[in-house]
Amino acid sequence: MENRKENNFHITKREVSWSVKLFTIAVLISCFLSMLFYILSLVSSSSESVDMAITSTTSIAMHKVDSAAKHLDLIWSIFLFNSLAVVTTSIGPGILSYIQNISVAELKLRARNKKYTTLSVKLEKLFQLLTSVIKDILQKLDPGVSKLRAQDNSEKAGSIWKRANYSKENFRLLAYVIPYLIPVITLTMNGMLLGITLSFFVFNGALSFYDFAGSQGIVPGMLFSIAYFLAHILPHGIIELPVIIIAGAIGYRFARMYSGKILEDKLLLSDEIEKLERDMMIINDIASAYIRSRYLWAMVSIILVFLWVAAWIEANITPTIAQEVANFLGDLLI
Repeated sequence: MENRKENNFHITKREVSWSVKLFTIAVLISCFLSMLFYILSLVSSSSESVDMAITSTTSIAMHKVDSAAKHLDLIWSIFLFNSLAVVTTSIGPGILSYIQNISVAELKLRARNKKYTTLSVKLEKLFQLLTSVIKDILQKLDPGVSKLRAQDNSEKAGSIWKRANYSKENFRLLAYVIPYLIPVITLTMNGMLLGITLSFFVFNGALSFYDFAGSQGIVPGMLFSIAYFLAHILPHGIIELPVIIIAGAIGYRFARMYSGKILEDKLLLSDEIEKLERDMMIINDIASAYIRSRYLWAMVSIILVFLWVAAWIEANITPTIAQEVANFLGDLLI
């Protein structure tokens, strides 16, 4: 039985594919929006202002690594930043899922304390429109949300939901979505960072070559910049990027197991707090088994080793390769 639980957390092609898609979408959207921002800035102001905008956005993107580098060796600052991201992405969903126990405790408090319930309801009304929009978006992104909302989420008179003045559907939706949050946020943020950096290289190259050779220099400038960008990314990125993707896949795998259990076994549908607490014990067992699984810690350990290797390459080899590529391309253009 324990081995079966352990095997449930092993990632498959489906989880890796999901991570790749989300990461790629984040790169493309952030790159497009950054380029659009730079173009609009160029149209509405001088090239000096655009240079400042490009530099400032890239500086913001790299701020955490630069801050750590002031106190640590460059290799360790890069390693620290990346390892924090992958550990949070892989282990974080299992820990974050326990927050639903706080929601159960709050549900009991609301059922007992009318003043607290009244205050909570007023606060919830402020975000009612936003909550409705989020639900609709989630329903389009994940078919499981539609299935969960289609289940019998009705609330009987005198139930814990009526006494607490809390929506059963919202409670179950929160429990379903929570495990996905960290993998989605981490993969999106890392993809955005890469997309912003790519747009910086491409636009800055196009602008520089335009100043040098006019409109005929735009395309060569973009191609030069893309090649230079790849030289800056690939030496260490060929290790680092797959590792981030795999970390996201591990977190997503747990989210599928956890949220799938809620949906398939129709958990958290009861109108009695005792049965809700029993349901929480079932899904808490999944989170506990995940956090204690040998597979998770073996994968995290392997990931950290690869990240340290990638950090060493980024600090010691990537700058040399990037400079060699820049010199080679420069000789070709001249």
